[in-house]
Amino acid sequence: MKLLILLFYSILFISCTSNENTIEDCTKVNKKYKIENVLNYRTGERVEKVFCID
Repeated sequence: MKLLILLFYSILFISCTSNENTIEDCTKVNKKYKIENVLNYRTGERVEKVFCID
């Protein structure tokens, strides 16, 4: 039972890794970028997020 709980928490935290792009990532692959003001559902605040576009 303890192993199952430990496995559940490890999968939960692994899935919460950050996949956010940066301006440098977009320019490295020669793509343009767009900065949008999006809602962070966890905090309820608006944050700026970078999106790579073709």
